[in-house]
Amino acid sequence: MQKKTLAIMAAGFGSRFGGLKQLFSMTSRNYSILDFSIYDAIQAGFNSIVIIVNENTLNQFQQKYATTLPKHISVSFVIQKIDSIPTKFKFINRKKPWGTGQALLMLKELVNDKFAIINADDFYGKGAFKLMYESLFNNNNNNKKNDNFLIGYQLDKTLSQNGSVSRGECFFSVNNNLSHIVERKQIATRSNHTSYLEKDSIKAIQNDSIVSMNFWGFNSEILDIAEREFNQFLEYYKNDDSEFYITKVVEAALNDKKTFKIIKTNSQWFGITYKEDAKMVSKHLESLINKRCYPEILW
Repeated sequence: MQKKTLAIMAAGFGSRFGGLKQLFSMTSRNYSILDFSIYDAIQAGFNSIVIIVNENTLNQFQQKYATTLPKHISVSFVIQKIDSIPTKFKFINRKKPWGTGQALLMLKELVNDKFAIINADDFYGKGAFKLMYESLFNNNNNNKKNDNFLIGYQLDKTLSQNGSVSRGECFFSVNNNLSHIVERKQIATRSNHTSYLEKDSIKAIQNDSIVSMNFWGFNSEILDIAEREFNQFLEYYKNDDSEFYITKVVEAALNDKKTFKIIKTNSQWFGITYKEDAKMVSKHLESLINKRCYPEILW
């Protein structure tokens, strides 16, 4: 049976949230956002789950997921270590994780086929998982074997009411494929308009801009590109403020003439960037259960 893998980036420390938000209970049955994402992925057809964790949280994730998912679903765990770098760079004394680009690279020894990857603390909506699965694995569509994919969300459906956020703004070529992606930081509503900060300047951004929420579908060759780009990042490493993003890997792949198709969705994203977001997320999830969009017991 072909492995149809969903990888989940769950190694972050949740500094703004103030705790392990990836497993934070959101419902009366103690389900987290991640539980709903895994459920949606399984319903869509994914049969392999790989969870990328840090050394301190491995046991918690194993206890929760190693034996609880349906028996036909394989579950693996990989540790994203700060010192998982080439020997010649071991002199770098970094305190925090390298970023989502290194999380992607942690899959290199585990994945050798097409796969999807998401954040552990984002709710993407079941429709997004269906769209991604069909794009990656349905041979009846018009996608080519080496195509990559991105679920694109409308910016105003991804903002937090409790503080600023960072988003990758997507730009398109004439054939509606991704041409480039730019990381926008500290996006928030200021004076009734959405804007971001760039070099201490406030710049406007349109509410209907398409942004990445790190829901990607990749051909496995992206892992070779990630390795190359991470080594280059380390060559020019400055300090702990530097971060190796997945968007850096995607930009390099675009420069290599790889194709990324945008899968636009009207779904409402939600997540827990800040502690104050939890109440709204909990209310939304309970509402979906009450509407029978999800069963009371996921598994």
